[in-house]
This record gives sequence, C-alpha cells and structure tokens, in this order.
Amino acid sequence: MKKPPYDSLSKSLVVPFVTLGYVVSALLSLVTFGIVSDLEERAIVRVLQLEMESIRSRHAISPADLLPASTVFAGYVLPDANFPELSPVRPGQEYIEVLLHGGQSYSVMVAEIDGTSYALVYDRSFVNSSLGKLALFLIFGTGFMTLLSALVGRRLARQVVRPIAVLLDEVSEKATRINLKDSPPLSFSSDAYPNNEIGRLVQCMDQFALRLQGFLDRESHFAADVSHELRTSVAIIRGAAELLVEYPYLPEAIRHRLQTVLRQAVRMGHILEAMLHLAREDKAEDDPACVMAEVIGDAVTDCTPALAGRPVRITVDLRERSILPVERSMAWVVVSNLLRNACAYTKEGEIAIRLDGNQLEIVDSGIGIPEDRFPALFKRLDKGEESTGYGLGLSIVARVVQRLGWKLEIQSSQGTGTRVCITFMTPENSDSPRVHRSLAPGTPMYFGEKRHQHANKDLLNTNA
Repeated sequence: MKKPPYDSLSKSLVVPFVTLGYVVSALLSLVTFGIVSDLEERAIVRVLQLEMESIRSRHAISPADLLPASTVFAGYVLPDANFPELSPVRPGQEYIEVLLHGGQSYSVMVAEIDGTSYALVYDRSFVNSSLGKLALFLIFGTGFMTLLSALVGRRLARQVVRPIAVLLDEVSEKATRINLKDSPPLSFSSDAYPNNEIGRLVQCMDQFALRLQGFLDRESHFAADVSHELRTSVAIIRGAAELLVEYPYLPEAIRHRLQTVLRQAVRMGHILEAMLHLAREDKAEDDPACVMAEVIGDAVTDCTPALAGRPVRITVDLRERSILPVERSMAWVVVSNLLRNACAYTKEGEIAIRLDGNQLEIVDSGIGIPEDRFPALFKRLDKGEESTGYGLGLSIVARVVQRLGWKLEIQSSQGTGTRVCITFMTPENSDSPRVHRSLAPGTPMYFGEKRHQHANKDLLNTNA
C-alpha cells in the first residue's frame, strides 16, 4: 500500500485558520458593501420622491415655474430630446428606474402631473465612483485580514507545535539508541512541556517508558540467566552423549538412543543460541561466517530419522558453497524448521533441496497448505489441522528472516506440495531490502526485512 504524503501539523493548523479569516472577512466585506449600496439607493429614491412632491406643490401654485436643474439633478417634461428613451406615462402612473444613457448611469423618476409627464434625472456618477472605491477598499481589507490571519495562525501553530517538535526530537533520540541496555533510562520529564494535553501525554509516555525499561531489564536478565544455565546444561548433555556414543561395547539399541539424544542436544544448542541472538536489541559486534552447505547437511542429518518407515527421499543439489555473514545457529534454525515441516507433511515422494549462490530452495511433494491457512501462516501458536507441534516453527523462521534481512517466499496449494525459496539478502545482491507478502492461494507469499515499508514490483510478479 502506498504511503500517504507527509502532512505537516503546523500546516494543518494554519490552513483552517487562514480559511476562516478569509471567509469571515469576505462575508463582512460583502455585507458592508450590500448595506452601503442599499442605503445609497434608498437615499436617491427618497430624494427623487421629495423633489417630485415639491414639483407637484409648486405646479399647483404656479404652473409656469421652472423645473429644477443642477450638476447632478435635473427635471424634464416628456417627451424630451435629451432622453428619447423616456416616454410619457398615463395619468396616475409613476416609476423609478436606473437608466444607462450616453455611457453614464442615471436614476430616473417619471410621474404625471395634471396631464403632463415629468422626469427627474439623478446623475449616479459620484455614487458609483464612491461604491467602487468602497469595493476596492473592502477587497484590500479582505486581503489584509487574510494575511493577518496567516501570520497569527502561523504564530499560534508554532506555539502549539513547538513542544510537540521537542517531544519528537526526544523520542527520536531515544529510538535511535543502539544499545538500550547500557543507555540512560527511557524517561520523559514533563517539566519541559506545558501543563496541558501535551504535558499529560508526556507523563503517560514516561509511565510507559518506565514499564518498557523494566521489561527490557527483565528480558536482559532472563537472557543472561538462560545463557548461563541452559547453555551450560546442554553443553554437558552433548559432551556426555558424544563420549557415550563412541563407547565400543554399547548395544546397538542403546547407541541408537544416545545418537537421538546427541542430535537433540545439538539441535537444542542451536535453537538456544538463535533465541539468544533474537532477544538482543543490538547486533553482534563480531564477524560471523556461515557455510550454508554444512548447515544444510546438518539439518538433513537431523531430519532424516523422522522419515523412517516412509517412502520419502531427500535429494540435495549444492551448486555453490555459499558463505554468509550470519550466525550459524540462526541459519540452522531457518533451514531446520523448514525442512522439518517438509518431512512432517510429506507421506511419500521426494523432498528436493537446492542451493544456488544466494538462493536456497526446498520443494516437497506433501499435502500442501490449505487456502485458509495463508493469512495466519506466520502467526505464533497458529497451526493447521495436520500439525502435531505447537505452531511456533514458522513464527520463529519469520523472526529470524526479518532479523537477517533475508527474503522468504512460500508457494503452495492444497494437495500439490509446497515450494519454499529463501533469498539471502547480502550487501552484494541486495539493491533494496524489503518485505513481501501475498496471501492469495496459489501465489507466492513473501516475508522479509520489515524495516523497509516499500515493495518491489518485480518480485511481486514472480510466479515460479
């Protein structure tokens, strides 16, 4: 799944604030302009009505009086050559309209007085100019308020985000520590943060960090205890079994039992060492080297007794003796668990192992994997109906594969066997370590390094 683009918290706070400032200022400007325009229009209409009433009064007293005339206001008897657009009205009629004449705008009132049609014309040039200036002022005011909102919002966002950025830096510093065991305690001091939700968050993180530190301490002590107690005991059992197996006068049945004890002691030693490596937060500082051909040989020797009484053959094709920079016990746990699964679910036929450079392939003719098992194939304590184990084998394999940065591909369907392919992602052949999964039945399931979240399309299209 494609990762969504980075969304800045500061931007998320500023953009709504600026939008709100713009919307509010724009609405206020529109309301102001509308109110002023309406008041101007009402004033013009009132002036025309009063002047027309004045003409009626004067006409009743002295019909010969001249009509009013000024720079913005004039009266005419209709029809008039100056305003051919205006026509006389019938008795009792009057109206007011806005007239565009000669490129100028006028407010006109036409009324009938004693059988004569009169027109009062009001020049709107000054009013329109004033409204235009008001509109320009309101536009600039809206822009200024929007800019002011942006500045205020940016300042407020910085005040809100600053403690979060400090907390992020502190968490990042703690997350990048290589060795948590020898580092300072994982604690957060709420004194450096404001006494609000962020301060409460820091307090909760501090409590969680203390619990996490306690867990790491207990795990470290447990790993040390296991390393001292169990490894010593397993080494003693293994040494004793090796000596007893070489005793020449043992009955064959007892020798066979001792060989089983020796194999299990060796197996337990490998598993124990691998578990200890997995439990460590930091990687080992030494320079390990593992010959995969030898690991495969030991795993085959360990698993062969489990096939006794069954017509199953194990074939090994070693095309190249790969030497990998990993702990031998880790590689042995991966190969041994996968090979044991192949032996457990193959009743007859062949188990083919092929090592070719940086790739190991294990193909069996067993019962295969049902469709509904794929989504939970690597989960702990989850096992199929045919399993006699505890559902930990593939879970351990997945953890080791992630730790080593390898890529594991499983392709199977019920009744047709299973193909497992391991690609050893070394610096020479890894252009980008990755994690791959495909849960559809009959198509490969990929599992690899989880530190990188992107997928390789070429590998996702593989169908061996």
